Amino acid sequence: MKSKALFIALAISLFSPSTPVIAAEPKVAIAYDIGFLGDNSFNDAVHLALRAAKKKYGLVEPFVREVPTNGTAVDRLTRLRFLAKSGYTLIIAVGPGYRQTVARVSKEYTETQFALINDKELGQLNISNVFFREDQGAYLAGVLAALQSKRKSVAFIGSEPELLDSFRSGVRAVSKKVRVINISYPDEISEVSARLEAVDIAYSTWDGDASILSLILEKYRGKVRVIVETPDQYFATLTNLSPIILASINKSLTKPINQLVKAALADGAVIDVLDENSGIYGREFNVKNGGITVNFNKKMDTSTLNRLKIEIAKLRKSA
Repeated sequence: MKSKALFIALAISLFSPSTPVIAAEPKVAIAYDIGFLGDNSFNDAVHLALRAAKKKYGLVEPFVREVPTNGTAVDRLTRLRFLAKSGYTLIIAVGPGYRQTVARVSKEYTETQFALINDKELGQLNISNVFFREDQGAYLAGVLAALQSKRKSVAFIGSEPELLDSFRSGVRAVSKKVRVINISYPDEISEVSARLEAVDIAYSTWDGDASILSLILEKYRGKVRVIVETPDQYFATLTNLSPIILASINKSLTKPINQLVKAALADGAVIDVLDENSGIYGREFNVKNGGITVNFNKKMDTSTLNRLKIEIAKLRKSA
């Protein structure tokens, strides 16, 4: 009888909640935004970066998984909960559309690390915000626009005052004689068209649709060239738009995804302090660490390239 009681006591001790839990093996999941693969935007950029990371670290299913969404709040919530419940130790959500979902599920699964691409709003230690310095990109767009403008008149098309300021600073770093025209958009397309008459280089941050680029292609081809943003503007890679595109300010996802995956495989996380007061963690990607780059759509003259190198060096030094 005593031996039976001892056996029962031993069995209870082995399976009780106080028994140390074996750490979960690192597993990585990507929750893509609407459009899944083939969107010519952040989904594709993240997928390409993940493909490189998979090759580098030898990741195969089920240790890496990619899932789509139809974009509804219910679908996003269901998918993130499923991934967390399935033991994925790092769940990377693509785009601010997941913000509320990540905020909720990260509180339900506090031992799971989440990462939110292209955002800097969620303050929680198990959330890695992947944030890009768009102001540096706008500054370089201003430098390039001023260097390439023959009419000494360039345009900023968008609705972000802080990016307009950075663009204007870039222009003035080259020449105070180059005029900057602010074209607010979304607005009446006829107003945009009228104001484009006065410029030969435009920097557009509008990513809602291809209306701006279509206007320039149809009415100002050969007169106005555009600096675009990738992968934000999914339409910017369309072949028919190539003749009007001067360059793109690019958010590179290669290093962010590589660093997130590398940290996860080492049972760590990318949690630099981004905003101490709000408790926001993650990593800032900028010109210095290769997060912001300039890609040219045509061969650039040596003087333009040299001046851009100087301005990039300044940004790296100030970071």
